[in-house]
Amino acid sequence: MNRCRRGLIAAAAAATVMPGVPPAFAQRSSVVRIGILDYGPPPASGLARMFVDALRSRGYAAGENLDIDHRFAGGRPQEFERLLREFQGAGIGLVFAPGHDIAKVARVVLPALPVVTVGSEDPVLSGLIASFRRPGGNVTGVSFMSPELAGKRLEMLRDTLPGLARVGVLWEPEHADTYYQDLGAVARGMGVTLHLAALRAATDLEPAFAEFARERAQALFVVPSRLTNLLAPRIAALAAASRLPAMSAYASFAEAGGLVSYGAAVRDGVERAAAQAAAILRGARPAELPFELPARFELVVNARTARALGISVPQVVLLRADRVIE
Repeated sequence: MNRCRRGLIAAAAAATVMPGVPPAFAQRSSVVRIGILDYGPPPASGLARMFVDALRSRGYAAGENLDIDHRFAGGRPQEFERLLREFQGAGIGLVFAPGHDIAKVARVVLPALPVVTVGSEDPVLSGLIASFRRPGGNVTGVSFMSPELAGKRLEMLRDTLPGLARVGVLWEPEHADTYYQDLGAVARGMGVTLHLAALRAATDLEPAFAEFARERAQALFVVPSRLTNLLAPRIAALAAASRLPAMSAYASFAEAGGLVSYGAAVRDGVERAAAQAAAILRGARPAELPFELPARFELVVNARTARALGISVPQVVLLRADRVIE
């Protein structure tokens, strides 16, 4: 092939480069492009960052053989459909949905694209998939099965605070799951009274804590949801100011200043979701990749918060902890 013909072929290839793909990628036929839709505003959520990091260890590195189209809903679920539709025709080979609520929309809006997700709810009960063993459709991923641990968390909170009888519960009514039923049943069996305060927006926080004070709550149980996770640092700060020891589901809450957290090890779950994504990018079908359950759980105690609240965490709890934040 003469030099002129080679130049024409190169020019033609450059003219068909996918929009948004850096020129350096144009010469790499193995580059793949994935879409990520985050619930909140920029920067990327912890789940998205973990996912991209885990993909690197499986041979897909951003800036090398991986291009990422990352979009943000800014805390507005009504934006999910519009943003997901923008992935259509953009050369996306896979969508990562950090949250089953996003995955439910992606399943309908992008039926031809594989979707990998991580989230807290039961994906069969919610209708996201047909079964754990054979999800069917275009979605697979990992569930943290958080509602099923509601009672266990309440028991751990009482283990941490012997004599606990009154607990304030911060919950988001629009977050559909079985948390409230499960938590209430266990509380009745333990003789613990729950005082619920609804959280629909950040402006509901101060009134909620005022209500807990009126009800003489001895501790706070934060039901994990999109909104409570997004507001975790502020919730932890208000709990500290109100002298309320607080419990929630994920380590990020204890890291933000909450007293204790117990739930699925999030990083482990995201890494397994990345392994599923890598398999799909190499030809596997999501319909045939089993939807996975948590493999590891972690109890995290924030000793700094305990000291600030004047709480002596029982030794039995500290010995069970996977991590103690000093």
